[in-house]
Amino acid sequence: MSILVGGNVQAPRPKRSPKVIVIICLVALLLALGSGGIFFLLKSRGHSLSILASAGTPTPTPTRISTVTPPAQAAFFDTFVNNHLGWDLSNGAGYIRALANGMLLLTDTNPGTTLVESLPNNGIYNDFKLTVDFSIVEADKNDSAGIYVRGDNNLDHDYRIDINGDNTFDVAKEQLDAHNNLLVTMLDGPRSNSALKPLGQQNALTVIMNGTRLVLLINGTEVSSITDSDYSTGQIALFTRTGEGSNGITVAISRVEVDLPPGKHPG
Repeated sequence: MSILVGGNVQAPRPKRSPKVIVIICLVALLLALGSGGIFFLLKSRGHSLSILASAGTPTPTPTRISTVTPPAQAAFFDTFVNNHLGWDLSNGAGYIRALANGMLLLTDTNPGTTLVESLPNNGIYNDFKLTVDFSIVEADKNDSAGIYVRGDNNLDHDYRIDINGDNTFDVAKEQLDAHNNLLVTMLDGPRSNSALKPLGQQNALTVIMNGTRLVLLINGTEVSSITDSDYSTGQIALFTRTGEGSNGITVAISRVEVDLPPGKHPG
């Protein structure tokens, strides 16, 4: 249950299991985390909650120009050589964002929650091809990682692609009902596919949005094609999500690329 304290909604701190401690220690070894102001988007039990906290004086992080040349067709491209694009690397209790060794690391050890990482350019996209290279380093069978596409500002209305800890995938549509309760409609899955590599191995997830059509490819193989006309434009965001009773999930992302059709530009 979430708790309202001083006007801010805060999530209860879960008990730490040995597995959670191991996850946190592994991520901490990859990067010395800063202690700046913390802002993260938490979606828990069907409600989108903005959490704002303070954690002391921020530690400056040097910003260098990337030496990686983006593909000519890319409207957005990053291989995490550094944080020149300004990804949100703030952290909170049980939530860790880190940039290390050419990877963006997202860790959530709070059961029943979602950690969201929006593209830092705040772009609004309608038709595009998105590719994300990632590995699920640690997860329980009810955990998942993936992407939101054509999402509104709070990600209350969006298409969501999940890669699940039990090595299945699904495509869902999210929306709020008249009482602001989250409704999730499964458009495909959850189901397995031989194109999906198991936990610990890298997968390339590609989503093509073209008008009312959503096409999903995993490692170059088309696994789903859906037609739905509800959402025509919106933001792109990465996420990790934990199931109830989860010991935590860590995802390592090594490339994000958004390609637009010729003549198109993000909003």
